[in-house]
Amino acid sequence: MPTRLHNLIRETLENSPHLTQRGLAERMGVNPAAVNRMLHGQRKIMAEEIPIIEAYLGLRLDLQYLQEAPRPGTRRGFSDNPATPFEAPVPVYGYAAGSDDVTKKGTSGLNLSNGDIVDWVARHPALNGIKDAFGIYVFSDSMEPRYFRGELIYVHPGRPPEVNKDCVIEMKNGDAFIKRLVKLGESKIRVRQFNPPLETDVSLKEVQALYSVIGRG
Repeated sequence: MPTRLHNLIRETLENSPHLTQRGLAERMGVNPAAVNRMLHGQRKIMAEEIPIIEAYLGLRLDLQYLQEAPRPGTRRGFSDNPATPFEAPVPVYGYAAGSDDVTKKGTSGLNLSNGDIVDWVARHPALNGIKDAFGIYVFSDSMEPRYFRGELIYVHPGRPPEVNKDCVIEMKNGDAFIKRLVKLGESKIRVRQFNPPLETDVSLKEVQALYSVIGRG
């Protein structure tokens, strides 16, 4: 029977384009088939493998994940019982407009400064125990085929964004945009959108915060 630990590892791999079962197998020094069995609870996870898996996934694997996973059909985080920090739903703030020019002001479909919550959704496994985690509904088609209009993405409020990975840019006026981080400099960042292909420089003087996108709904 898979535990929450098995499910967390599997779901993180499935929702992270830069992570693969083969890559994890190479890091662990095992056959990819062994990793596949492990992800479905058919192979035990050895204690000495935990640090290797943590380093590859970029996650901290807490012992609470060794508990048995909820039965199919259980709506985690939406029961009548008080939710734990690991199971509590996360808020969704408005919409994130990707096609608008990030250098213009007052054009975004999402303003994080007003704190408007439009929905509550189940917590992404990579956000378990993370305070102030949140989600965003994609508003435009500028990041297609990476993200489509209406799609849910999850945001880690404390993880620094990495080059060549997706991020949410919060401007000082509260507007927010989804982009691919291309370059992080001392005074500006370069970001990319996919539809149409376009790279833009943004002054860090105008940026309130950069958040890492860690998965999708």
